[in-house]
Amino acid sequence: MDERAISLPVKCLSCNEQLTTPIVCDGCHTLYPVPQSADFFDLLSIPRTFALDSESLSRAYRSIARQIHPDTFGGDSIEARNLSTRLSAQINEAFATLRDPVKRAAYILEIAGGPSAIEVREVPGTLLGEVMMLREEIEQAQKSGDEAAMEKHRETITTRREDTLRLIADRADALWEASDEDKKAFRVLLNSIKYFDNLLAELQADPLAAGKDH
Repeated sequence: MDERAISLPVKCLSCNEQLTTPIVCDGCHTLYPVPQSADFFDLLSIPRTFALDSESLSRAYRSIARQIHPDTFGGDSIEARNLSTRLSAQINEAFATLRDPVKRAAYILEIAGGPSAIEVREVPGTLLGEVMMLREEIEQAQKSGDEAAMEKHRETITTRREDTLRLIADRADALWEASDEDKKAFRVLLNSIKYFDNLLAELQADPLAAGKDH
């Protein structure tokens, strides 16, 4: 469980209305800069958990995005318009990050104090060797036009990705209390996702496309 203790504004300074998000008042629509202690979950006023409901996330985003949209402050001061523009960019970034399960997991790891992909580049076990072998098999299947082989690879890699994402989902909410070793292991799992994504992208590519314009 997230046991954070952060200091966020609880009431609007203009109308004393209770704030549901630290960046805008639902009552008088006064805007506030993002507090240093706030994260993406705070901005969208949603639980700080990996297991987010996508529809609830979208509703929260749409509600706040409408209130802070620059068009709403077209007749206000330049300071209000500039703040609205900055907040809109920040809320868009928050939504884009949290709606994607891989980005969401990486973000939770980041705010839980875990290592980045730059700090830890490892992947699980023999994955790199498997990826090299799969790339060779995919290239051969593409060159020979073996659609059945490519579809089999696509199904296998998709399953591996889904299995890895389930492991990530199972471990994400424990990151707040996890050891440094467990956080590193979580990063290693996350790193493997990009290899599966790259392989799936290669399966969609046309190996002859580069020469078709010549």
